[in-house]
Amino acid sequence: MKNHKLKIKKRRPESKAEWPRDESQPPRRAAVWYFAFLILNFALLPPAFGQGAQGAQIKQRAKELVNQNNVRQGVPPPAAPTPPPTAPGTPGNPAVLQAQNISKIKTDLAALKPGSPVTPEQKQQFIKDLAVAARSTKPSLPSVTKFVNTLAAALGENNLAAPEQERLAQNLNSVFNSKPLPAAQFEKIIADVQAILQVGGVKRSVAASIAGDLKAVGAEVRR
Repeated sequence: MKNHKLKIKKRRPESKAEWPRDESQPPRRAAVWYFAFLILNFALLPPAFGQGAQGAQIKQRAKELVNQNNVRQGVPPPAAPTPPPTAPGTPGNPAVLQAQNISKIKTDLAALKPGSPVTPEQKQQFIKDLAVAARSTKPSLPSVTKFVNTLAAALGENNLAAPEQERLAQNLNSVFNSKPLPAAQFEKIIADVQAILQVGGVKRSVAASIAGDLKAVGAEVRR
């Protein structure tokens, strides 16, 4: 009689990382992918929910880059056009007066450069020339002084080339005479001023602050 031995097949020990064989639970690989999918969707949700604000910020930066390219390429600024010439011999020709005012403002800007401390006399002359350039409503002295101080500090560290000085002078003259300008054109002038400063090397935050000070001056002129 043959001796039948009962062979017991040893079961391999389950890996600690192995899921219990329960059909109601997914295998490990599927679970990992599922978890990764949740993380990916969670990461993508905030931009989707904040798309309005973030999208507006992206558009604003794109506009700023376009404005800076316009400055570099010499595209005509959005400043107000030169007044039509009056009859010969007429005193106070608007076109001549505007050209003179812009020239004085440009001279003031050229004096603000790195390595050359800005004197109180320079600032006072700049403020005076800006006040003279305003042919109708005059902005308040504190607003103009604040703008000149912040601009002088920025240009004391960053130098504008002559074309940028001319462009900035035209824009400043327009802001100080912006009462009849459409709101859209006024905003473009302010944006162009910020672009000029950034092209000259001024940090974006500083350039935006200076543009904001100038906008406040323009708001007083446009009242």
